[in-house]
Amino acid sequence: MITFQERAAAATPASAQGVSDLNVADPAGRRSTFFLATIDPAIPLVVDLDGTLVVGDTLHDNLAKVLFKAPDKLLRVAVAGAQGRAALKREAAAAAPVDAATLLYRDSVLELIRAARAEGRKVHLVTAADRSIAEAVQRHLGCFDGAEGSDDGHNLKGPNKLRRLRERFPQGFLYAGDSAADIPIWRAAKGAICVGDGARRSGALDGLGIPVLVLADAPVRTAAAWAKQLRLHQWSKNALIAVPLFTGHLLWDADALLRTLLAFVVFGLVASGTYILNDLADLEADRKHPGKRNRPIAAGRIAVMPALAAAAGLTVGGLVAAFLLAPAFFAVVAAYLALTLLYSFELKRIPLLDVAVVATLFTLRIVMGTVIHPLPLSPWLISFSCLFFLSLALAKRHVELTAAKADGRKVAGRGYIVDDWPVTLGFGIASACASIVVMLLFIADQGGSAGYQAPDRLFVIPAAVTLWLMRIWFLSHRGTLDEDPVIFALSDRVSLLLGAFVLAAGAMAG
Repeated sequence: MITFQERAAAATPASAQGVSDLNVADPAGRRSTFFLATIDPAIPLVVDLDGTLVVGDTLHDNLAKVLFKAPDKLLRVAVAGAQGRAALKREAAAAAPVDAATLLYRDSVLELIRAARAEGRKVHLVTAADRSIAEAVQRHLGCFDGAEGSDDGHNLKGPNKLRRLRERFPQGFLYAGDSAADIPIWRAAKGAICVGDGARRSGALDGLGIPVLVLADAPVRTAAAWAKQLRLHQWSKNALIAVPLFTGHLLWDADALLRTLLAFVVFGLVASGTYILNDLADLEADRKHPGKRNRPIAAGRIAVMPALAAAAGLTVGGLVAAFLLAPAFFAVVAAYLALTLLYSFELKRIPLLDVAVVATLFTLRIVMGTVIHPLPLSPWLISFSCLFFLSLALAKRHVELTAAKADGRKVAGRGYIVDDWPVTLGFGIASACASIVVMLLFIADQGGSAGYQAPDRLFVIPAAVTLWLMRIWFLSHRGTLDEDPVIFALSDRVSLLLGAFVLAAGAMAG
């Protein structure tokens, strides 16, 4: 949940004289209580939903959910959109209802509502979101005396909302909103609460003689949020593209090094686009997850629509660059993208198939590094890679299952149950052992003919890899491996030491 700062300002009525500006932090919400105390408690508090009570826009959440969870209904939603905004909201809400429990509620607004109810003031939710969403929020929070939203082709926003409020509350109302469309409503209210983006619009209310409370968001470090969302640290996984430089003895070929570097950057763009798509597909599940709810999109630091635009730009731009680099490279990247989308839409919810797909996606990185030069595909390398990364994918899933079992919670967004942990343990260790067997068979059968001058020295590699896999599974089963095994290896001293042995053995083998 985002942390919000609160600042209150009141204008010139006699009931509010002397309350010009309060800038001291007030986490207990005393300012909200003080603001409300200046206004007759018979005047109801009206709260907007999108951008006010919740961070973000529920329509955008709806559309993203339709795209990823109910794509067969996209055409119907698009047709409804041609009939008007209210029809679009109604159809999107019906096609993929938003779970009210996963919305990002602002603590500052909830505190305002609690303060209003504590003094006996009526509180109403009136929003331009579809009525079904307003009613779902009302049921979930249980703190509203009424809830209204757009329906029957009537978009409850701007002038339409102001007209409805004047009809329903002829004695006047307090209004909490955030957008430019709310300015006329604030001007007509007995008191204005400017929330989120509304903080920078509060100047439009100067001189009106009404009390104004500003609930401003804490500053968001946009660059840091996007860096985290693009998973730039995950680009380290794309170093697998360089594996064929070692196995193909091209490490000192300047042209091969340049092509590999370009492929690394181009594929990184596509991969970042797929990370965004995956987070959008998992939005509700991530918000329920104790760790993943802090991801920028799930936490509301990056809005849904900009995230979709960035995903489209990165993937399309990356694909064009991949084709210009090498058509074969483009074909593999396109296959990676298609498989990733299938994974995000459906395959990630199928137990065991999900980890097989993850292993395939890792292996495709090695294939990219092979075709960029081009080199012949090695069945030994591909077989080892599939088994090795299958084991690592199972290790990550095993950690999630054991952690969920220990916490007594379900595994959200997956097809597993917590009691499946013996399955992930068995298949994971078996895959690890099988990958080592493949490596040993390659060295014994092909080491001499693969261009190595001293192939016997290669046997250090499976020994080091075996020790590392044992360490990964030991930590996984204890539940202390709390991140991706590949990322873990880049910061773990034991892993780095074993990696140095592998590189040294490869160099000494020639």
